[in-house]
Amino acid sequence: MKIILRTLFLATLAIAQVGCNGSGKSAVGAGPVAGPARVPAGALPQAAPASHLTPLSAMPGLPAWSATGGNAGHTNHVPAAFDPARFTRRFAWSLPAGASVSQAQLALDKGQAFAVVQEAAGQWTLRALDEATGKESWAAALGKFDLVDPPAADDGKVVLSAQAGIDGDALLFFDQRTGALLDKRVIPSRRAPGHSTADMRMAPVIADGGIYVNDRAAGKLLAKFDAATHELLWESEWTGAPNHAFAPAVDQGRVYVAFSDGGLLGMDAKTGAKVVDHHRQFTDSPMDGMVADGLAYALSPNGLVATGIAQGSFKWQGPVLLEMAAPPGPVLYGVTGNAVLALDRATGKTLWSMPRPGPVSVSHSILATRNLLFVSGEPQGGAGTVAIDIATRKVVWSCPEGGRLSLSPNGVLYITPLGGEITAVNLE
Repeated sequence: MKIILRTLFLATLAIAQVGCNGSGKSAVGAGPVAGPARVPAGALPQAAPASHLTPLSAMPGLPAWSATGGNAGHTNHVPAAFDPARFTRRFAWSLPAGASVSQAQLALDKGQAFAVVQEAAGQWTLRALDEATGKESWAAALGKFDLVDPPAADDGKVVLSAQAGIDGDALLFFDQRTGALLDKRVIPSRRAPGHSTADMRMAPVIADGGIYVNDRAAGKLLAKFDAATHELLWESEWTGAPNHAFAPAVDQGRVYVAFSDGGLLGMDAKTGAKVVDHHRQFTDSPMDGMVADGLAYALSPNGLVATGIAQGSFKWQGPVLLEMAAPPGPVLYGVTGNAVLALDRATGKTLWSMPRPGPVSVSHSILATRNLLFVSGEPQGGAGTVAIDIATRKVVWSCPEGGRLSLSPNGVLYITPLGGEITAVNLE
């Protein structure tokens, strides 16, 4: 299993454009809780007229896009191949005026897309979109939290991590079908004064019967809850340097956390006991990282850093990347402000690079399939999202919309900006 711990073009290129509209195919917890307030039907954003609401069916081997980066490893990888000639715009989903999607990230499961939305007035809602019809099926009001992370989806539930100051940090559990609030659990260490909202930027991580959330305050780092009972199982101790830690990745009985200084911490998933502790200090700037095939990769401001997780030993330092994708095999893919790169996983050397198509963007996203790299950003104009054929390194499809990328088990690509309109594209 590949694992990522995470933090999105040239006009002279000859682009074979199909386009979005192209043709072709102890628990510390609460007792019983009341259901969430319902958002008035008139306030629900509805899909723009859909051009290709074709019947949907789950693609074999395609998992739910359950969390940031798609899974507990945040790999930004989908194990399927797609034909760009078949791509068509499915629908557009307009958010309420002035609203924004938390970290521009969705969770996709069982034919629904889930988004945490901050309304213009500051209220937060959890919204569910029916992928078959392009219409919103329900919305649950969350209240005036300071911050709500993107959603995670698993076992018929949507799980949210929310912060509301010293007394309100919590995990919230909702029913995927109805939006009913199932449970609310306090995240204990976040109750301490002075903890930073910068530590909350990714969805909770659900893996192997556990839910893992960043817990950094009062000498703690990470909390694990039981995915079935929602009980708090453990909190990890942390006495390291005060630099930002990001949501963990889970693999083979261990939980890994990357730090903004290029460091790595590994813990036993059952107990929370520390098993790996390595830091290579650069600068305390919030960046992301990755763990795969026995190596940890941290997106430090001075370059991609690889560390062996067995002994915590430095391996190599590579180029500065803004985002990564890790399909199975010896190659990592990354995006910079002006280029798309393929890197040798063993050495960090650049195998090839190409100019990033399209305009300068303020955000960056990359998603790898078996044959294509999707690269996107929120553009200043032109092609916001492109598909690059990995074998030929040519742009084979483009779409004017840009944003963070996610891909559903039904083969629908979502392009999510922070605000405005979410675009859904049929890849099958």
